[in-house]
This record gives sequence, C-alpha cells and structure tokens, in this order.
Amino acid sequence: MRRDLWLAGWDTMLSNVRAAHEAEVTVLAGTDSFPCGTVAGEMDWLVRAGLPAHAALGAASWTARAWLGLPGLADGAPADLVAYATDPTLDPAALDHPSRIVLRGRVVR
Repeated sequence: MRRDLWLAGWDTMLSNVRAAHEAEVTVLAGTDSFPCGTVAGEMDWLVRAGLPAHAALGAASWTARAWLGLPGLADGAPADLVAYATDPTLDPAALDHPSRIVLRGRVVR
C-alpha cells in the first residue's frame, strides 16, 4: 500500500470499504489504522462508507466474534456486554454513550 494513502486515513478508503461490503467481503471494525480512535468511531466511518448501520455494528461485535471463531450470545459463552439507551443501529452516535458496561461479569458502568 502507498504510504501517503495510509497517512490520509479513512477518507481515501471509503469507496473501497463500500465496494468490499457490496462484494460480500467480511468487513470488521478495529482501531489499528490511522487515524487511531475507538471502535465507535470506526463504526461511524463504516456508516460513512455506505454500510448499513446494522452491518457496521456487526463489524464491531457479532460479525467480529464469528470471524474469530468465538460463540455469539449463548448460555455459558464468554462475553462482555454494553447496553445503550437507544438502538445504535438507528442512532450510531449512541455508541459514544453506553448506559451499562459489563466486563468479565463485573459491572464497570
């Protein structure tokens, strides 16, 4: 990859991400690209790229778990939990305002 494209960050990749999604390539969210940020911010970029909010949220959660070979929501499956007052597939900005966070079975917020 050209270094200048990497340094330009997401703005240069929006059409590629949209094309990948339309071609049914598994698109996942992460924070290891420039500019670095949060998974919520990454989901916002995926929506800007043209992914439906449901697919963008999945890229940060259930789709990523499935790709990693981890179980989804199932009895006895290890999982952390984040709850929101509003549905983040209807309002992706909700991801910046979780109302409850449970990590390793302990309430963090």
